[in-house]
Amino acid sequence: MRNSFGAIPVAVVVLGAASSLIKADAAQTVLVDNGQARCVIYVTERVMNPDLNTDGQPDTPRQAEENRRRLRESVRDLALYFEKMSGAPIECRIGPPETTPTGIPILIGELAAERFGAPALSFPYQQGFRIVVTENEVGLVGESDLAVSYAIYELLDQLGCRWYMPSELGEVVPETKTIALEQGDTSLAPFTIYRGIWHADPDYARRNRAGGLPIAAGHALEGYLTKEQLEQHPDWNAEIGGKRSLHPCDVGHRLCWANPEVAAAVADGIVARLDKDPVPSISISPGDGTDFCECGKCRGLDTGDWDASMNCVSITDRYLHFANLIAERVASQYPDIKLGFLAYVQFTRPPLREQVHPNLYPQLAPISYSRAHPMTDDNVPGNKDLGYIVEGWGKAKPAVSCYLYSWFLAESCAPNPMITKWKTDVPILFRNNCLFWQPEGIANFETSMHGIYMGLRLAWNPHTDPQEIVDEVNTRFYGHASRQMSAYWNAVDEIWVNTPEYSGCAWGYLVRFTPDRLLQLRKYMDEAGAACENDSERKRVQIANDSLSLFELFMKMRYDLAEGRFNTLPTDATSYTDRALALAELYAPQKSFGKMYWTPSLNINYFKAFHSATYTDAARIADSNRFVLLTPKPIRKFRYQPDKEQQGEQLGWMQVGFDDSSWSGTDPCVQTWSSLGLHDYMGAMWYRASVELSGVSQGKKAYLWLAATDGSAKLFFNGRHIPYSTERQDADGTATAIQTDAFTGYAQPASFDITDAVKPGDNRIALVCVRDFQNELGTGGLLGPVVLYREK
Repeated sequence: MRNSFGAIPVAVVVLGAASSLIKADAAQTVLVDNGQARCVIYVTERVMNPDLNTDGQPDTPRQAEENRRRLRESVRDLALYFEKMSGAPIECRIGPPETTPTGIPILIGELAAERFGAPALSFPYQQGFRIVVTENEVGLVGESDLAVSYAIYELLDQLGCRWYMPSELGEVVPETKTIALEQGDTSLAPFTIYRGIWHADPDYARRNRAGGLPIAAGHALEGYLTKEQLEQHPDWNAEIGGKRSLHPCDVGHRLCWANPEVAAAVADGIVARLDKDPVPSISISPGDGTDFCECGKCRGLDTGDWDASMNCVSITDRYLHFANLIAERVASQYPDIKLGFLAYVQFTRPPLREQVHPNLYPQLAPISYSRAHPMTDDNVPGNKDLGYIVEGWGKAKPAVSCYLYSWFLAESCAPNPMITKWKTDVPILFRNNCLFWQPEGIANFETSMHGIYMGLRLAWNPHTDPQEIVDEVNTRFYGHASRQMSAYWNAVDEIWVNTPEYSGCAWGYLVRFTPDRLLQLRKYMDEAGAACENDSERKRVQIANDSLSLFELFMKMRYDLAEGRFNTLPTDATSYTDRALALAELYAPQKSFGKMYWTPSLNINYFKAFHSATYTDAARIADSNRFVLLTPKPIRKFRYQPDKEQQGEQLGWMQVGFDDSSWSGTDPCVQTWSSLGLHDYMGAMWYRASVELSGVSQGKKAYLWLAATDGSAKLFFNGRHIPYSTERQDADGTATAIQTDAFTGYAQPASFDITDAVKPGDNRIALVCVRDFQNELGTGGLLGPVVLYREK
């Protein structure tokens, strides 16, 4: 039966925020009266037993034990939070109530089922539950231990208890001397079959009623075949670059999806695993990456549906043809299995020809679409396609999993509450058959608490007003500083949503986070700190303040790079990484600042991957003991022209006398290809600039420095092609010079030796940059300033 979500008939006599729950004309059962407990919790010994060892056991008994432990901790929480609210200790007894109970019994699980019967609602994965409140007793019933846990937290939620971020810092508990429940009998179930969150502690997930049946959709497909099988059947391997051979990827191999023998072998591998451990869901998502079989048979399965975000034909129908064969074979032996797969990269778009087998469950993972703007904004590149994707999969399958990204990929330092985006997008997803809420996340509650919490609330009950959720977070979490923190988070959200910049990582941050905007955010934050009146408020504002302070340092380095203040970059970079690591440790209980099981701080990982090399090299060339900067200020004014057909060299665009006056201008420190209207552009782009030099010295080597690029960069200086030279360290320690036509890299600096081409006076720079692979959304070509320097 589908869930018809309604409010539990609960009332609480409480001072403050939850007082609106009081219903003067409703019959109530008082559980705590003026600080004195009038109730006792009764639960079976089975539920409260210590942990059982499940090592080596199949998934079913492991999951049953995890749900039992979850219910045990939920029962303890029921007593704990009743006491936190009222000050009254609540006794918990093992077994059924005495013949003459000493207080109103609160019956848990089996005891409640024996007394009141099962819930009226049955829901997938046994998630239906029932709350019964009579004059003399209370019953919390569920189809499973998991569902009884939901009943406990639904009750606490209706009483006003909230858990906005992990740890005690994130909880808000109303204070009341009297706790009363409105009498009634209500059966409920969550809206979604699964609600999950990455990198939150078990307490936070349990208290916010995460759980259910997840769809397994990790990168796994190739792992069902062995290396020996692929060696024995070389035609099973994907044809890539004209060869069929074992091709390494994140999982192991690439496969030929047009070959039915491959589908049968994969299916048999899955069945063998299910024989050992009959899990309810298993993944058939291919390994990560964007290279797939190029053989004629595989290409023949494609429909020609163009995916602009990936600059290629969609291969969804090809994949589904293959996946359907697997599903048919596996389901013949395991008819209830749920085979999950990511709708991802080249197979994000919905199918045009293939049907989705009943045992297949797509998990939408729109990694190549906007991460900051709501999908209803038609100005955003790809948003119309994204809407088509969501609707298309919702029509193709009545139960879809959604894998939104609860952070700004490849840059996790910036404050980003995701208020407008998730307030808009999440309800749209639920209207299009999203029944599994499985967003990808990191430990980033300091930046994205609002969106993360909102997502879980809406996945539980999508009829809730998203704005009311946000307003409640600001009001109850920040208390006396709520007005100022609301202004701060709304300002941050507006920066993301109202700035017409759609690139990924940090490349568009000088457009988004201007100096004036950063000053305004600092003003709101300082006002919030001054408005706090107790330790809890100060600590909650402080974590946001620490986040902003870290980001202010991040942005200082971005501006210093753009404006030529290179000398302080290494010191600031060290300060940034030290502070990011310290904050990750300090706020580990709050699951913030990117500390996860595999890294001390994801903030540092991204910073080192995309910025550290540039900052270190910038300081090197700014060392006045070694070099002289020929351009006191970095070169940032360029004229640019796309060259899709790569005819620029034939047309002489590199020549000194070429007239580029009709070309448009750009500042690569500020504008990305996305902001130039070339979000999905793959191909060549020319940049031209003139620079007047007076410090050229005979006999001293001179160089042109690129701060960073996305793709290749071929340099012409004063009309002459300047090859890119580097050194390779051989095994014996000797260095071998290597020369190439162009520099190729991503987010790395490069220096070209222009000694033989540079001259005093007017010099002309021409760069042809080619992007033929998507490193990031909306980027390409120059990603920073250009500098000329020479030996001292």
